[in-house]
Amino acid sequence: MPRPHRVPRPHVSIFDSRRRLRPGAIITALARLLSLLLILNIFATVAHAAPQLWLPTPPGEAWKIIQGYGCGTHGSWDRYSLDMVSADGQTYGAPVRAAADGRIWSWTAKSGTLILDHGGFYTMYTHMASAVTTKLDTFVARGTIIGAVGDRATRGNPHLHFTAFTGKGADAYPRKSVPLSFAEGYDLPDLGGCNQHGGERLVAGAQHNVAAGGVTFGGDTQPQRWYNADRRIEFSLPPGAAGLSQAWDSDPGADAPQFKDAAAGYVQLAWAGEGLHTLQVRYWDAAGQPALATYGPIGYDSTPPQAIAPLGSLAVAAGAPTTLRWGAAADNGSGVAGYRIYIGADPSGTSDWFAPTPEVETPALGPGSYLLRVQPIDYAGNAAAWATIGQIAVAE
Repeated sequence: MPRPHRVPRPHVSIFDSRRRLRPGAIITALARLLSLLLILNIFATVAHAAPQLWLPTPPGEAWKIIQGYGCGTHGSWDRYSLDMVSADGQTYGAPVRAAADGRIWSWTAKSGTLILDHGGFYTMYTHMASAVTTKLDTFVARGTIIGAVGDRATRGNPHLHFTAFTGKGADAYPRKSVPLSFAEGYDLPDLGGCNQHGGERLVAGAQHNVAAGGVTFGGDTQPQRWYNADRRIEFSLPPGAAGLSQAWDSDPGADAPQFKDAAAGYVQLAWAGEGLHTLQVRYWDAAGQPALATYGPIGYDSTPPQAIAPLGSLAVAAGAPTTLRWGAAADNGSGVAGYRIYIGADPSGTSDWFAPTPEVETPALGPGSYLLRVQPIDYAGNAAAWATIGQIAVAE
């Protein structure tokens, strides 16, 4: 079979037949070069364009910056980082939200660090107790709950460390953090000095009005969260609706509305009782046709975790760290988030030392006798009573 004939590409030279420069060719070549550089610059800019960021904290809640830009642990490539804690509620176990649409790029269990890739621009969430999923390349939408605040790598100091940075290549190096601004109206420029913006309070946008099936749900709750106190969930129907029915965890039925001519309604979380629940609202439009909307799941748990079985006497060598383990506490609702721990001589001793799992690495202890006291806490914020579960004997 004859081979196909390939037509040679013409050679374009900036010289004429006498080897003199051709001005027109030079201008054309320079124009092409400039166009290529412009295209490459546009691609580079697009690849690292910063998306609009939402605050990664729970919507409607005030959080405080306990360490800002430019000092402490924020002194390297991650200079423009924020350490945040809840200003009025519980920090540990609070939900962490994706600050922008992206894909899971990295998860480091030891430090509880999840990194999302937004196309050459990255957001990093560190010290999380857990992540909803760590499967790489999973898409997450802005505002999606991606994990829970913890104290991994900062034992006893739960907080959320947040950084946005740029990076190049498969490993996103070199990395360079960027000053932060958020869609809620917070602009945090580089002001110079240490701990910039430390002490400021930030409130994430209260996007709690969730439209589902034509019904708008509001109030002071969020789906996929647990609460240990009664909360009110409000909802309103589309214009022209002619009535509604409502029920927890089941379809309220399509025979006839429980509340004729109602345009809005509400429920109390306590009406559902402890557990994970979904509110279902059926409404009838102006033509009398029924439609169903749901809200949830949302959890209600007002019972603390159960007590831990005592360990008895423990023998520990002096002068070296030791890992102590105990049986996991049980919880009938939201689940055990972790344990506060006290090691000392006070039979009523307490502390803020926290571990997400039923174990702790002690510091090097001197010879003597110590008490191991533990307080389990669940994800709804219920705390069991402190209990002494072991006596530690440290030999000479």
